[in-house]
Amino acid sequence: MAASESISQETAQPTSVQGDPVELGIPKQEKTGQLPALTTALSERATQAFGKKDWKTAREAYLEMLKEEPRNALTLANLGAVEQQDGKLKEAQSYFSRALLINPGLQQTWTALGLVSYELGDSYYAVSALTRAIHEDPTDARAHNYLAAAVKRLGWLDAAEAELRRAIELYPEYANAHFNLALMYLDRKPPAIELARRHYETALSLGSGRDELVDEKLKKP
Repeated sequence: MAASESISQETAQPTSVQGDPVELGIPKQEKTGQLPALTTALSERATQAFGKKDWKTAREAYLEMLKEEPRNALTLANLGAVEQQDGKLKEAQSYFSRALLINPGLQQTWTALGLVSYELGDSYYAVSALTRAIHEDPTDARAHNYLAAAVKRLGWLDAAEAELRRAIELYPEYANAHFNLALMYLDRKPPAIELARRHYETALSLGSGRDELVDEKLKKP
């Protein structure tokens, strides 16, 4: 993954579902257990390097920690986050999957696995991972937004709309979800222009940028 969580790079037409400019970052320890014992210095070095986007140093520190405890889920998840942010999606997918085999309760890691799988074109795996992320935390609006992208790619448009509506229900000020739902309404045949306009204007009021193609479609009778 790039530095942002955006799961759509398409700009040619207003039919793609957008993600959020927020880094997933290093998983928290609330449900992940603890890092290996006697690795405090390595952990601090890795965290500082991650914050500076020094992926090489962060990777080296986490690999050293992994030598101390090869089946530490938190270390594996953090290595996945490093590879994700460094754009090495296959490596990230592998680390996330290994972490989840050890500790399947890592909600944030399920979301990250879904995102990298989506970027790798593995839509069914992305749907599976994001569905599990929502199972672990049904109130995560971002996971619903990302699941909408994955199911939309598979052509499950009703399911995509439902996930976006759920994201907005959970977080009414979720600009990207409003924008994405506007796109879904424009993709209907015939388009639901007024519904699309309502969500597009809400997205704009919440900080989304204008989209020329959306503006053009909304002007059509």
